[in-house]
Amino acid sequence: MDSLPRPTATSGLAQYLALTVALGGLQFVWSVETGFGSLYLLSLGMKKSHVSLVWLAGPLSGLVTQPLVGILSDNCTAKLGRRRPYIIGSTVAVVLCLIVIGWTRELTGSWPALTIWLAVIAFYAMDFAINCIQASMRALIVDSLPTSRQDAGTAWASRMIGAGNVAGYLMGFLDLVRLLPFLGSTHMQVLTSIASLLLVTTVAITCYFSPEIPLARSPAQSGVGGSSLRALGTIFTSIRSLPVAIKDVCRIQLFSWIGWFPFLFYGTTYVAHLYVATHTGAGSTDSSADLMERGTRAGSLAMFAYAASSLGFSVILPVFAYSSASRSALRQRRYRAGTLSTLGQLRQVLRKTQRAASISLSKMWMISLAVFSVAMLLTFVVSTVRGATWLIAACGFCWAVTIWVPFSIIGETISEFNSSERSMRDEGRGDGYFPVDSADIPMEELATGEQEGDDQPEYGFGGRNEDVPQRSSNTGGLSAGTILGIHNVFIVVPQFITALASSLIFAFFEHANDSKSENSDSQQAHEIALVLRLGGISSVVAAYYAWKLGH
Repeated sequence: MDSLPRPTATSGLAQYLALTVALGGLQFVWSVETGFGSLYLLSLGMKKSHVSLVWLAGPLSGLVTQPLVGILSDNCTAKLGRRRPYIIGSTVAVVLCLIVIGWTRELTGSWPALTIWLAVIAFYAMDFAINCIQASMRALIVDSLPTSRQDAGTAWASRMIGAGNVAGYLMGFLDLVRLLPFLGSTHMQVLTSIASLLLVTTVAITCYFSPEIPLARSPAQSGVGGSSLRALGTIFTSIRSLPVAIKDVCRIQLFSWIGWFPFLFYGTTYVAHLYVATHTGAGSTDSSADLMERGTRAGSLAMFAYAASSLGFSVILPVFAYSSASRSALRQRRYRAGTLSTLGQLRQVLRKTQRAASISLSKMWMISLAVFSVAMLLTFVVSTVRGATWLIAACGFCWAVTIWVPFSIIGETISEFNSSERSMRDEGRGDGYFPVDSADIPMEELATGEQEGDDQPEYGFGGRNEDVPQRSSNTGGLSAGTILGIHNVFIVVPQFITALASSLIFAFFEHANDSKSENSDSQQAHEIALVLRLGGISSVVAAYYAWKLGH
């Protein structure tokens, strides 16, 4: 928690940028994979049902990599710090995989089967490395910021992720071969080249400007770092003893990501097939390849609209949301209100107006899940590219909340618990702590640098003797890497479900269409829309649990 200096009015923005900019570069890589990976594999000759199985790489890597990296980095004693060795090593692996993906045909020559296998292996390896970077980056943010700054840190992380999405989908829409021919001779080659350069640059900024204090090795750590299987066993036995707030978040994530994965992996393909279906017919002189190329760009434009919407909402929404971790700061500010100048009093009035329009994080999460489910179910009535683009763009609001609110709640829980334990230990009051009632404050005020008492504990997440998983060896508190690794399990399990379900659905339609002369693009768009609707139904369940979280 002390690895970075405490933010101030002048240094806070620079610190948030340094901590989170690498997530923007990583998201650019992820947008390239999710937005164009399916179409790229289809262009190599893979069946759609087999492509959906390729995306099992994500849950397989996330199920193992993030929890394992979390607990191993919690106990890493390298001179670079706990998180940075994993970030740097995984970045090198991602860049190598991107090079292989971009130049797969050139590496294999005239061996189609070998080309497909090499691309699949590269995607699998890259997913493992991406999950390693993501786990380490999220833990670094929690490590580096005090409790009342966790909201601002995760808000800035969501903005960087939104910027990475916008850049990724914009690059996919542009004619990159004509604009940047020196980076490659195909669209995918230029994309992977840009992704590699951007990832290396942003990771270098984060690692250089976000130093960590090396962790001193203690006797208790010697067994944890040495056995990966023992580390994984510790993680999964700890799931039962998670703090209540984190358990609730995990349950919501389980259902919400059943809806998100089909959207992320098939959104571009859905719009592309709609485009071809609506532009094929009498009077059309374009070849199917030309139509699909323009359809792919139409899909990229729709996803770009979604990414731009997400970025805009990630800037606006924190102004109108409040969280418990900032309540004591507001109480202190109200206490000083009588001594403020006229300008200060005016600012207080503006803040009160802002608070009146604010809603809780849990309620905002519930609303976003409801909006997402409605958007996915509206694919029943949408049959045009313009309509599908509007639906996808509306999901930008939902994505901005999804990549911000859960991590904010988890970061607050970890930081607050550790602050409470540290405070109790310093005061010699044992291992118990007591709730502190306080008022609400909008999250965006955390970034102004005016708060005091950043480490003031507010309330506990559970009883005084509640068992908690995997405490940090040095502080005795909750370990960020371990908790975030457990949380990620509930994100990646839905991808197993959606990958298998979509593969079965696509295989069923492929078998049913074998007896037909053709499998039209409108039919293929309908197949993808069916998978999206199933995700929308699951999001309804997630919205219900988010509503319960708020109560």
